[in-house]
Amino acid sequence: MPVFELLSKRLQAGLLLVHGSEGFDVTLRNSVSERLATVHVKNLFLARRRLLWQVGAIRPLVDADVAIMELNPRVLSTWLALLARRARRKPSVLWGHAWSRAGKGAATNVLRRAIRKLADATLAYSATEARELRQLTPGANVVAVPNALYSRGLMQSVVADDVGSAFVFVGRLVPAKKPALLLEAFAEARRSLPAGASLILVGEGPLRQELEGRVATLGVQSQVTFRGHVNDWQGLQRIYGEALASVSPGYVGLSLIQSLSFGIPMIIARDEPHSPEMEAADEGRNALLFESDDKDSLVAAMHEAWHRREFWRAQRSDIAQSCARHYSIDSMVDQILLALDAVTGDAPSPTACGQDDSRREEAM
Repeated sequence: MPVFELLSKRLQAGLLLVHGSEGFDVTLRNSVSERLATVHVKNLFLARRRLLWQVGAIRPLVDADVAIMELNPRVLSTWLALLARRARRKPSVLWGHAWSRAGKGAATNVLRRAIRKLADATLAYSATEARELRQLTPGANVVAVPNALYSRGLMQSVVADDVGSAFVFVGRLVPAKKPALLLEAFAEARRSLPAGASLILVGEGPLRQELEGRVATLGVQSQVTFRGHVNDWQGLQRIYGEALASVSPGYVGLSLIQSLSFGIPMIIARDEPHSPEMEAADEGRNALLFESDDKDSLVAAMHEAWHRREFWRAQRSDIAQSCARHYSIDSMVDQILLALDAVTGDAPSPTACGQDDSRREEAM
């Protein structure tokens, strides 16, 4: 979690990270740098994994000068920590999705609004969400903290000179990400693409065995590669160095920011329950859109990306530079410190609680 490492360095009074090892989604696991001061808590899931109590989180959260907690009403222990801090007149900050996965009209957003009223500030995942929350609650202290993965300096140094020949998928191999649709579309598209065209699947998940079997059935073993879970910078740099474009056949999240960080455009399904990171997509400049669940539309987008290879090569530097300006961990920390300064005056020692780290679910 580079953002927490940088935040810890920037905070004179230090940072204590309170965390559990797994999220609501059983395929997600949280990893924490050994360089951070941490308190490991037990995530106790209730009601068929719809609710969570973090055993051992209350005391460090209540004792901290400032607490940054996840904006998720399903985390029951957060409600208690917020109430206790409010009683002690200690500032609290919530960080997370403005709306539930079901959208702005979902009934559960009443709970999100209620839990936000217990906090002194909200960190939203995008400028759009921050603006919407300010409109909903005029006068509320809402700061946009767009999710990022890498430092600005690192992002500005990754652009390759040569255009790649691979379509790249980075994410969990689960139904919601629709990797099977991508595989079927690639098998169709490669019939009229040059022999060098390939598909690289980065990630693990319950669909891997099924997808590998489908690769054999489609006869594209020599063009499709499964790279498994890759989370180191050098490994990802090599993979994106082979890429012409990345593809998100299902909903998109941090994989979009990751792709743009390397100067690689993304082919994205138009109508999906995308994460706030979708705000970074600019059709024709760093993204191509296709009709959701439409294999032919995805095939057409892949053909378009291939036939405009030189255009996308020329765009690489601009894509990476633009992403570095708006979606770097440096910018994230600047915005977090801005919010802390607003609630404390000098940003003393906050405690960040991150259990269901869904905003980093795409980072392989």
